Amino acid sequence: MINRDSQRRVVVTGMSAISALGLTLEDLRQGLQEGRSAVRLTLESESFPTPRVAPVDAFSGQIQDFGDLDDAKKKAIRKGLKLMAREIQLGVAAAQRALEHAKFQGAYASPRVGVAFASDYIVTAANELVAAMAACRSRDENGQWRFNADQWRENGVSKMTPLWQLKYLTNMSASHITIYNEFYGPAYDMTLRDASFSAALGEAVETIRSGRADAMLVGSTGSRIHPHRLLEAIKNNEVADDAQSRPFDASRSGYAPGEGAGAIVLESAETALERGATIYAEVLGGACRGVLKHAKDVDQSESALPTETPNDLTFTKESAREAIRNALKSLLERRGVSPEEIGFINANARGDVALDAAEALALRDVFGDKLDSIPVTSLKGAIGNPGAGAGAIETVAGLISLQDDALFPTLNFETPDPSCSVAPVTKYGAPTGDSFVKICANNLGQASAALFKRWSPQA
Repeated sequence: MINRDSQRRVVVTGMSAISALGLTLEDLRQGLQEGRSAVRLTLESESFPTPRVAPVDAFSGQIQDFGDLDDAKKKAIRKGLKLMAREIQLGVAAAQRALEHAKFQGAYASPRVGVAFASDYIVTAANELVAAMAACRSRDENGQWRFNADQWRENGVSKMTPLWQLKYLTNMSASHITIYNEFYGPAYDMTLRDASFSAALGEAVETIRSGRADAMLVGSTGSRIHPHRLLEAIKNNEVADDAQSRPFDASRSGYAPGEGAGAIVLESAETALERGATIYAEVLGGACRGVLKHAKDVDQSESALPTETPNDLTFTKESAREAIRNALKSLLERRGVSPEEIGFINANARGDVALDAAEALALRDVFGDKLDSIPVTSLKGAIGNPGAGAGAIETVAGLISLQDDALFPTLNFETPDPSCSVAPVTKYGAPTGDSFVKICANNLGQASAALFKRWSPQA
Protein backbone atom coordinates (compact mmCIF):
# COMPACT_ATOMS: atom_id res chain seq x y z
CA MET A 1 0.00 0.00 0.00
CA ILE A 2 1.04 3.60 -0.57
CA ASN A 3 1.99 5.34 2.66
CA ARG A 4 1.49 9.07 2.97
CA ASP A 5 2.44 11.47 5.70
CA SER A 6 0.35 14.35 7.02
CA GLN A 7 1.43 16.73 4.25
CA ARG A 8 -1.13 18.16 1.86
CA ARG A 9 -2.13 16.11 -1.16
CA VAL A 10 -1.37 17.69 -4.54
CA VAL A 11 -3.54 17.24 -7.62
CA VAL A 12 -3.59 18.15 -11.32
CA THR A 13 -6.52 20.37 -12.29
CA GLY A 14 -5.48 21.63 -15.73
CA MET A 15 -3.05 20.85 -18.53
CA SER A 16 -1.96 21.77 -22.03
CA ALA A 17 0.53 20.63 -24.63
CA ILE A 18 1.77 22.43 -27.73
CA SER A 19 3.65 19.99 -29.91
CA ALA A 20 4.11 18.94 -33.50
CA LEU A 21 0.81 17.07 -33.12
CA GLY A 22 -1.07 20.35 -32.56
CA LEU A 23 -1.96 23.10 -30.13
CA THR A 24 -4.81 21.55 -28.16
CA LEU A 25 -5.38 18.59 -25.87
CA GLU A 26 -7.72 17.10 -28.44
CA ASP A 27 -5.00 17.38 -31.10
CA LEU A 28 -2.66 15.45 -28.82
CA ARG A 29 -5.29 12.89 -27.86
CA GLN A 30 -6.17 12.26 -31.52
CA GLY A 31 -2.51 11.90 -32.46
CA LEU A 32 -2.01 9.36 -29.66
CA GLN A 33 -5.07 7.37 -30.71
CA GLU A 34 -4.03 7.34 -34.37
CA GLY A 35 -0.41 6.46 -33.59
CA ARG A 36 0.59 9.35 -35.82
CA SER A 37 4.09 10.79 -36.16
CA ALA A 38 4.55 14.49 -36.86
CA VAL A 39 8.27 14.13 -37.55
CA ARG A 40 9.23 15.00 -41.11
CA LEU A 41 12.16 15.97 -43.29
CA THR A 42 12.20 19.63 -44.35
CA LEU A 43 14.34 21.15 -47.08
CA GLU A 44 15.84 24.60 -46.69
CA SER A 45 17.14 24.12 -50.20
CA GLU A 46 17.64 21.29 -52.65
CA SER A 47 21.31 21.10 -51.69
CA PHE A 48 20.96 21.45 -47.92
CA PRO A 49 18.33 19.25 -46.27
CA THR A 50 17.91 19.99 -42.60
CA PRO A 51 17.80 17.07 -40.14
CA ARG A 52 14.47 15.39 -39.49
CA VAL A 53 12.44 17.89 -37.52
CA ALA A 54 9.10 18.19 -35.79
CA PRO A 55 8.16 21.88 -35.80
CA VAL A 56 4.87 23.12 -34.36
CA ASP A 57 3.49 24.30 -37.70
CA ALA A 58 0.19 25.38 -36.15
CA PHE A 59 1.93 27.83 -33.80
CA SER A 60 2.43 31.22 -35.43
CA GLY A 61 3.40 33.13 -32.30
CA GLN A 62 0.42 35.43 -32.78
CA ILE A 63 -2.04 36.22 -30.01
CA GLN A 64 -4.67 33.77 -31.29
CA ASP A 65 -2.35 30.88 -30.34
CA PHE A 66 -2.47 31.77 -26.63
CA GLY A 67 -5.99 30.49 -25.93
CA ASP A 68 -9.14 32.28 -24.87
CA LEU A 69 -7.95 35.48 -23.15
CA ASP A 70 -9.82 38.44 -21.73
CA ASP A 71 -9.17 41.78 -23.44
CA ALA A 72 -6.72 43.09 -20.83
CA LYS A 73 -4.57 39.96 -20.88
CA LYS A 74 -4.71 39.76 -24.66
CA LYS A 75 -3.44 43.34 -24.90
CA ALA A 76 -0.63 42.71 -22.41
CA ILE A 77 0.60 39.51 -24.08
CA ARG A 78 0.39 40.99 -27.57
CA LYS A 79 2.56 43.89 -26.38
CA GLY A 80 5.06 41.48 -24.84
CA LEU A 81 5.46 39.21 -27.85
CA LYS A 82 8.34 41.26 -29.23
CA LEU A 83 10.29 40.45 -26.06
CA MET A 84 9.86 36.69 -26.40
CA ALA A 85 11.97 34.21 -28.33
CA ARG A 86 9.93 31.43 -29.91
CA GLU A 87 10.57 29.04 -27.01
CA ILE A 88 9.25 31.63 -24.55
CA GLN A 89 6.19 32.25 -26.72
CA LEU A 90 5.51 28.51 -26.72
CA GLY A 91 5.92 28.35 -22.94
CA VAL A 92 3.64 31.30 -22.20
CA ALA A 93 1.00 29.96 -24.60
CA ALA A 94 1.10 26.53 -22.96
CA ALA A 95 0.75 28.14 -19.53
CA GLN A 96 -2.26 30.24 -20.53
CA ARG A 97 -3.96 27.25 -22.12
CA ALA A 98 -3.40 25.13 -18.99
CA LEU A 99 -4.88 27.86 -16.78
CA GLU A 100 -7.87 28.10 -19.10
CA HIS A 101 -8.32 24.32 -18.96
CA ALA A 102 -8.27 24.48 -15.14
CA LYS A 103 -10.87 27.28 -15.09
CA PHE A 104 -8.38 28.96 -12.81
CA GLN A 105 -9.00 32.68 -13.22
CA GLY A 106 -9.59 34.30 -9.83
CA ALA A 107 -9.53 30.97 -7.96
CA TYR A 108 -6.90 32.08 -5.44
CA ALA A 109 -5.40 35.20 -3.93
CA SER A 110 -2.30 36.14 -5.96
CA PRO A 111 0.26 35.50 -3.17
CA ARG A 112 -0.98 31.89 -2.92
CA VAL A 113 -0.11 30.99 -6.54
CA GLY A 114 3.40 30.31 -7.83
CA VAL A 115 5.20 29.21 -10.98
CA ALA A 116 7.89 26.61 -11.69
CA PHE A 117 8.90 26.71 -15.33
CA ALA A 118 11.81 25.02 -17.09
CA SER A 119 13.53 25.55 -20.41
CA ASP A 120 16.58 24.72 -22.47
CA TYR A 121 19.18 27.43 -22.75
CA ILE A 122 17.84 29.70 -25.48
CA VAL A 123 19.97 30.69 -28.47
CA THR A 124 19.80 34.11 -30.11
CA ALA A 125 18.28 34.10 -33.58
CA ALA A 126 20.86 34.65 -36.32
CA ASN A 127 19.08 37.67 -37.76
CA GLU A 128 19.54 39.49 -34.43
CA LEU A 129 23.34 39.25 -34.83
CA VAL A 130 23.93 40.12 -38.48
CA ALA A 131 24.47 43.88 -38.15
CA ALA A 132 26.53 43.57 -34.98
CA MET A 133 28.80 40.89 -36.41
CA ALA A 134 29.26 42.83 -39.64
CA ALA A 135 30.48 45.79 -37.58
CA CYS A 136 33.22 43.57 -36.09
CA ARG A 137 34.72 42.19 -39.27
CA SER A 138 37.87 43.14 -41.16
CA ARG A 139 40.02 41.66 -43.91
CA ASP A 140 43.04 39.56 -43.03
CA GLU A 141 46.38 39.59 -44.82
CA ASN A 142 44.90 37.36 -47.55
CA GLY A 143 41.99 39.68 -48.14
CA GLN A 144 39.48 37.33 -46.47
CA TRP A 145 36.80 38.70 -44.16
CA ARG A 146 37.24 37.64 -40.54
CA PHE A 147 35.14 38.23 -37.42
CA ASN A 148 37.10 39.97 -34.65
CA ALA A 149 35.70 39.14 -31.22
CA ASP A 150 37.85 41.81 -29.57
CA GLN A 151 35.82 44.47 -31.42
CA TRP A 152 32.50 43.26 -30.02
CA ARG A 153 32.33 45.61 -27.04
CA GLU A 154 33.27 48.69 -29.05
CA ASN A 155 31.56 48.06 -32.39
CA GLY A 156 29.12 45.17 -31.98
CA VAL A 157 26.98 45.72 -28.91
CA SER A 158 25.72 49.11 -30.08
CA LYS A 159 24.26 47.44 -33.19
CA MET A 160 22.13 45.03 -31.20
CA THR A 161 18.41 45.65 -30.80
CA PRO A 162 17.65 47.29 -27.43
CA LEU A 163 16.53 44.76 -24.82
CA TRP A 164 17.46 41.88 -27.13
CA GLN A 165 18.75 39.79 -24.24
CA LEU A 166 15.32 39.75 -22.61
CA LYS A 167 14.10 37.59 -25.48
CA TYR A 168 16.55 34.81 -24.64
CA LEU A 169 16.87 34.62 -20.86
CA THR A 170 15.75 31.23 -19.56
CA ASN A 171 13.80 32.72 -16.66
CA MET A 172 11.61 34.87 -18.89
CA SER A 173 8.87 32.25 -19.37
CA ALA A 174 8.25 32.24 -15.62
CA SER A 175 8.59 36.02 -15.54
CA HIS A 176 5.98 36.65 -18.23
CA ILE A 177 3.57 34.10 -16.74
CA THR A 178 3.73 35.62 -13.27
CA ILE A 179 3.30 39.16 -14.60
CA TYR A 180 0.37 38.47 -16.95
CA ASN A 181 -1.50 36.47 -14.32
CA GLU A 182 -0.44 38.42 -11.22
CA PHE A 183 0.93 35.35 -9.47
CA TYR A 184 2.93 36.62 -6.48
CA GLY A 185 3.81 33.29 -4.88
CA PRO A 186 7.13 31.37 -5.14
CA ALA A 187 8.69 31.32 -8.61
CA TYR A 188 11.38 29.01 -9.98
CA ASP A 189 13.08 28.48 -13.31
CA MET A 190 15.21 25.46 -14.22
CA THR A 191 17.59 24.76 -17.07
CA LEU A 192 18.60 21.11 -17.01
CA ARG A 193 17.97 20.37 -20.69
CA ASP A 194 15.87 17.24 -21.11
CA ALA A 195 15.95 16.54 -17.36
CA SER A 196 14.21 19.81 -16.48
CA PHE A 197 10.47 19.18 -16.21
CA SER A 198 10.20 16.59 -13.45
CA ALA A 199 12.74 18.57 -11.42
CA ALA A 200 10.56 21.69 -11.68
CA LEU A 201 7.49 19.65 -10.82
CA GLY A 202 9.18 18.25 -7.72
CA GLU A 203 9.89 21.77 -6.47
CA ALA A 204 6.28 22.79 -7.12
CA VAL A 205 4.86 19.80 -5.26
CA GLU A 206 7.01 20.50 -2.19
CA THR A 207 6.01 24.17 -2.31
CA ILE A 208 2.33 23.26 -2.07
CA ARG A 209 2.90 20.53 0.53
CA SER A 210 4.79 22.94 2.75
CA GLY A 211 1.94 25.45 2.68
CA ARG A 212 3.91 28.19 0.90
CA ALA A 213 1.37 28.14 -1.94
CA ASP A 214 -2.04 26.64 -2.68
CA ALA A 215 -1.43 26.29 -6.43
CA MET A 216 1.51 26.17 -8.85
CA LEU A 217 1.69 26.47 -12.62
CA VAL A 218 4.37 24.00 -13.78
CA GLY A 219 5.69 23.67 -17.31
CA SER A 220 8.63 23.46 -19.67
CA THR A 221 9.53 24.64 -23.14
CA GLY A 222 12.29 23.89 -25.60
CA SER A 223 13.43 23.76 -29.19
CA ARG A 224 16.09 21.74 -30.93
CA ILE A 225 15.31 23.05 -34.42
CA HIS A 226 17.13 26.37 -34.07
CA PRO A 227 19.97 26.27 -36.69
CA HIS A 228 22.67 26.70 -34.04
CA ARG A 229 21.14 24.00 -31.84
CA LEU A 230 21.02 21.69 -34.86
CA LEU A 231 24.68 22.29 -35.59
CA GLU A 232 25.57 21.53 -31.97
CA ALA A 233 23.51 18.34 -32.00
CA ILE A 234 25.02 17.21 -35.29
CA LYS A 235 28.54 17.92 -33.97
CA ASN A 236 27.81 15.78 -30.92
CA ASN A 237 26.34 12.95 -33.03
CA GLU A 238 22.95 13.28 -31.33
CA VAL A 239 20.75 13.54 -34.45
CA ALA A 240 19.29 10.40 -36.03
CA ASP A 241 20.88 9.41 -39.33
CA ASP A 242 17.59 7.93 -40.55
CA ALA A 243 14.18 9.53 -40.85
CA GLN A 244 12.87 9.05 -37.30
CA SER A 245 13.58 8.82 -33.60
CA ARG A 246 13.53 5.11 -32.70
CA PRO A 247 13.22 4.77 -28.91
CA PHE A 248 14.85 1.58 -27.56
CA ASP A 249 15.04 0.08 -31.08
CA ALA A 250 18.15 -1.84 -32.14
CA SER A 251 18.56 0.44 -35.18
CA ARG A 252 18.28 3.73 -33.27
CA SER A 253 20.94 6.31 -34.07
CA GLY A 254 19.80 9.50 -32.35
CA TYR A 255 16.81 11.78 -32.05
CA ALA A 256 14.75 13.84 -34.48
CA PRO A 257 14.93 17.50 -33.41
CA GLY A 258 11.62 19.06 -32.41
CA GLU A 259 10.09 21.91 -30.47
CA GLY A 260 7.18 22.42 -28.10
CA ALA A 261 5.96 23.21 -24.62
CA GLY A 262 3.52 21.93 -22.05
CA ALA A 263 2.12 22.93 -18.68
CA ILE A 264 0.02 21.55 -15.84
CA VAL A 265 -1.82 23.27 -13.01
CA LEU A 266 -1.21 21.84 -9.54
CA GLU A 267 -3.38 22.60 -6.51
CA SER A 268 -3.73 21.29 -3.01
CA ALA A 269 -6.51 18.72 -3.05
CA GLU A 270 -8.34 20.55 -0.27
CA THR A 271 -8.54 23.90 -2.03
CA ALA A 272 -9.20 22.31 -5.43
CA LEU A 273 -12.22 20.48 -4.03
CA GLU A 274 -13.42 23.64 -2.30
CA ARG A 275 -13.54 25.51 -5.59
CA GLY A 276 -15.14 22.60 -7.46
CA ALA A 277 -12.21 21.97 -9.77
CA THR A 278 -12.01 18.89 -11.99
CA ILE A 279 -9.19 16.66 -10.73
CA TYR A 280 -7.32 14.67 -13.38
CA ALA A 281 -4.71 12.94 -11.21
CA GLU A 282 -2.77 13.14 -7.98
CA VAL A 283 0.94 13.99 -7.98
CA LEU A 284 2.88 12.02 -5.39
CA GLY A 285 6.19 13.78 -5.93
CA GLY A 286 9.30 14.38 -7.96
CA ALA A 287 13.04 13.79 -7.57
CA CYS A 288 16.19 14.98 -9.34
CA ARG A 289 19.71 13.52 -9.26
CA GLY A 290 23.02 14.03 -11.07
CA VAL A 291 26.15 11.90 -11.46
CA LEU A 292 29.37 13.44 -12.79
CA LYS A 293 32.77 11.80 -13.02
CA HIS A 294 36.24 13.19 -13.69
CA ALA A 295 37.56 12.12 -17.07
CA LYS A 296 40.74 10.74 -15.49
CA ASP A 297 38.62 8.28 -13.49
CA VAL A 298 36.60 6.95 -16.44
CA ASP A 299 37.59 4.53 -19.14
CA GLN A 300 36.95 6.36 -22.43
CA SER A 301 35.15 3.69 -24.40
CA GLU A 302 32.07 3.06 -26.49
CA SER A 303 29.98 3.80 -23.41
CA ALA A 304 30.78 7.51 -23.58
CA LEU A 305 27.75 9.63 -24.34
CA PRO A 306 28.01 11.95 -27.38
CA THR A 307 28.71 15.31 -25.75
CA GLU A 308 31.49 17.74 -25.08
CA THR A 309 33.56 17.20 -21.90
CA PRO A 310 33.67 20.48 -19.94
CA ASN A 311 36.04 21.10 -17.02
CA ASP A 312 37.63 17.65 -17.14
CA LEU A 313 34.28 15.96 -16.54
CA THR A 314 32.86 13.15 -18.62
CA PHE A 315 29.39 11.69 -18.83
CA THR A 316 29.12 8.00 -19.56
CA LYS A 317 26.35 5.50 -20.01
CA GLU A 318 27.05 4.31 -16.48
CA SER A 319 26.72 7.81 -14.98
CA ALA A 320 23.42 8.30 -16.82
CA ARG A 321 22.25 4.94 -15.52
CA GLU A 322 23.16 5.94 -11.96
CA ALA A 323 21.39 9.29 -12.22
CA ILE A 324 18.14 7.78 -13.50
CA ARG A 325 18.30 4.93 -10.98
CA ASN A 326 18.98 7.28 -8.08
CA ALA A 327 16.13 9.64 -9.01
CA LEU A 328 13.65 6.78 -9.34
CA LYS A 329 14.71 5.02 -6.15
CA SER A 330 14.60 8.23 -4.16
CA LEU A 331 11.13 9.07 -5.45
CA LEU A 332 9.59 5.64 -4.86
CA GLU A 333 11.16 5.17 -1.42
CA ARG A 334 10.14 8.63 -0.18
CA ARG A 335 6.55 8.08 -1.21
CA GLY A 336 6.41 4.47 -0.03
CA VAL A 337 5.57 3.06 -3.46
CA SER A 338 6.49 -0.46 -4.51
CA PRO A 339 7.19 -1.58 -8.12
CA GLU A 340 3.91 -3.53 -8.14
CA GLU A 341 1.96 -0.28 -7.80
CA ILE A 342 3.32 1.29 -11.00
CA GLY A 343 0.86 1.02 -13.88
CA PHE A 344 3.20 2.17 -16.65
CA ILE A 345 6.50 3.93 -17.29
CA ASN A 346 6.52 7.11 -19.38
CA ALA A 347 10.11 6.87 -20.58
CA ASN A 348 12.58 9.56 -21.59
CA ALA A 349 13.78 7.37 -24.48
CA ARG A 350 14.62 9.62 -27.41
CA GLY A 351 16.56 7.24 -29.65
CA ASP A 352 20.13 7.82 -28.38
CA VAL A 353 22.22 4.66 -28.52
CA ALA A 354 23.88 5.05 -25.10
CA LEU A 355 21.24 7.08 -23.25
CA ASP A 356 18.36 4.72 -24.11
CA ALA A 357 20.48 1.78 -22.99
CA ALA A 358 21.34 3.58 -19.75
CA GLU A 359 17.67 4.22 -19.07
CA ALA A 360 16.73 0.60 -19.72
CA LEU A 361 19.46 -0.59 -17.35
CA ALA A 362 18.32 1.85 -14.67
CA LEU A 363 14.74 0.63 -14.98
CA ARG A 364 15.94 -2.93 -14.54
CA ASP A 365 17.99 -1.87 -11.50
CA VAL A 366 14.93 -0.33 -9.85
CA PHE A 367 12.13 -2.66 -10.90
CA GLY A 368 13.98 -5.93 -11.34
CA ASP A 369 11.89 -8.75 -12.78
CA LYS A 370 8.74 -6.66 -12.19
CA LEU A 371 9.78 -4.60 -15.22
CA ASP A 372 8.71 -7.47 -17.47
CA SER A 373 5.08 -6.83 -16.53
CA ILE A 374 5.15 -2.99 -16.52
CA PRO A 375 4.29 -1.34 -19.85
CA VAL A 376 6.88 1.17 -21.11
CA THR A 377 6.21 3.85 -23.68
CA SER A 378 7.87 6.91 -25.22
CA LEU A 379 6.42 9.79 -27.24
CA LYS A 380 9.63 10.85 -29.02
CA GLY A 381 8.81 8.89 -32.18
CA ALA A 382 5.68 11.01 -32.58
CA ILE A 383 6.91 14.50 -31.66
CA GLY A 384 10.68 14.33 -32.02
CA ASN A 385 12.81 15.76 -29.22
CA PRO A 386 11.84 19.25 -28.02
CA GLY A 387 14.54 19.17 -25.35
CA ALA A 388 13.28 20.56 -22.04
CA GLY A 389 9.78 20.87 -23.52
CA ALA A 390 9.52 17.11 -23.98
CA GLY A 391 8.98 16.29 -20.31
CA ALA A 392 5.88 18.45 -19.99
CA ILE A 393 4.34 17.30 -23.27
CA GLU A 394 4.98 13.64 -22.44
CA THR A 395 3.54 14.10 -18.95
CA VAL A 396 0.35 15.53 -20.43
CA ALA A 397 0.21 12.55 -22.81
CA GLY A 398 0.55 10.27 -19.79
CA LEU A 399 -2.26 12.09 -17.97
CA ILE A 400 -4.51 11.77 -21.03
CA SER A 401 -3.69 8.07 -21.17
CA LEU A 402 -4.54 7.68 -17.48
CA GLN A 403 -7.82 9.52 -18.04
CA ASP A 404 -8.73 7.33 -21.04
CA ASP A 405 -7.22 4.14 -19.57
CA ALA A 406 -5.44 3.62 -22.89
CA LEU A 407 -1.68 3.75 -23.45
CA PHE A 408 -0.13 5.45 -26.46
CA PRO A 409 2.33 3.43 -28.58
CA THR A 410 6.08 3.86 -28.90
CA LEU A 411 6.36 4.65 -32.59
CA ASN A 412 9.18 3.22 -34.71
CA PHE A 413 10.01 0.43 -32.27
CA GLU A 414 10.43 -2.67 -34.42
CA THR A 415 13.55 -4.61 -33.44
CA PRO A 416 14.35 -5.33 -29.77
CA ASP A 417 17.86 -4.44 -28.64
CA PRO A 418 19.59 -6.81 -26.17
CA SER A 419 21.04 -3.72 -24.44
CA CYS A 420 17.52 -2.40 -23.73
CA SER A 421 15.68 -5.03 -21.72
CA VAL A 422 12.28 -3.37 -21.93
CA ALA A 423 9.24 -4.21 -24.04
CA PRO A 424 7.76 -0.92 -25.29
CA VAL A 425 4.03 -0.64 -25.99
CA THR A 426 3.55 -0.71 -29.77
CA LYS A 427 -0.23 -0.49 -30.16
CA TYR A 428 -2.72 2.02 -28.81
CA GLY A 429 -5.14 0.98 -26.12
CA ALA A 430 -3.28 -1.11 -23.53
CA PRO A 431 -4.65 -0.45 -20.00
CA THR A 432 -2.70 2.05 -17.92
CA GLY A 433 -3.24 0.80 -14.42
CA ASP A 434 -3.65 3.42 -11.70
CA SER A 435 -0.29 5.20 -11.73
CA PHE A 436 2.76 6.07 -13.79
CA VAL A 437 6.27 7.45 -13.47
CA LYS A 438 7.66 10.05 -15.86
CA ILE A 439 11.41 9.96 -16.46
CA CYS A 440 13.36 12.92 -17.80
CA ALA A 441 17.10 12.62 -18.50
CA ASN A 442 19.85 14.31 -20.46
CA ASN A 443 23.28 13.20 -21.64
CA LEU A 444 25.06 15.34 -19.04
CA GLY A 445 24.51 12.94 -16.14
CA GLN A 446 21.28 14.54 -14.87
CA ALA A 447 17.90 12.88 -14.43
CA SER A 448 14.56 13.55 -12.78
CA ALA A 449 11.39 11.55 -12.21
CA ALA A 450 7.81 12.27 -11.21
CA LEU A 451 5.05 10.02 -9.92
CA PHE A 452 1.35 10.37 -10.75
CA LYS A 453 -1.66 8.39 -9.52
CA ARG A 454 -5.29 8.16 -10.50
CA TRP A 455 -7.25 10.45 -8.19
CA SER A 456 -9.24 8.97 -5.35
CA PRO A 457 -10.71 10.99 -2.45
CA GLN A 458 -9.46 8.25 -0.14
CA ALA A 459 -5.82 8.75 0.85
